[in-house]
Amino acid sequence: MIRKSFGNKTEGINYIDRIGAYAIIFSKENKVAVAKTSTGYFLLGGGVESGETDEECIKRECLEEVGISVEVKDFICNGDLYRWSDTLKYYMHSIGNFYLAELVGKVSEPIEEDHELVWLEFEEAYKKLLLEHQAWAIKQALILKNK
Repeated sequence: MIRKSFGNKTEGINYIDRIGAYAIIFSKENKVAVAKTSTGYFLLGGGVESGETDEECIKRECLEEVGISVEVKDFICNGDLYRWSDTLKYYMHSIGNFYLAELVGKVSEPIEEDHELVWLEFEEAYKKLLLEHQAWAIKQALILKNK
């Protein structure tokens, strides 16, 4: 398994583990699907709920965030990041499982109001993704995709 850690774990700080599952979707033109939010750009996906598989999480989050249906394909890598979350207001150990996925289609309006689906050129996505482990994961996905 390809795995990499990011961020610095500061002694004396209690980090809360948050396991997430994320879709990396490439268009035919090799653009990357990301969610544009008021706080930045993120891969589609999020926190895995109790009793939920990674695939179920990705499908639910894609529907909630941007109203799309996806088919989850290959596992790519696992990356984690120690960080402060401005949104959740706590120190978090984000543990991400990243998967190649394919867009099936738009099926509804998103539930999350501040999320917009945008397609970015690979280099732009790499630079704009807010979280280091997500940017690293799209590089791993491109390597796997081009094999």
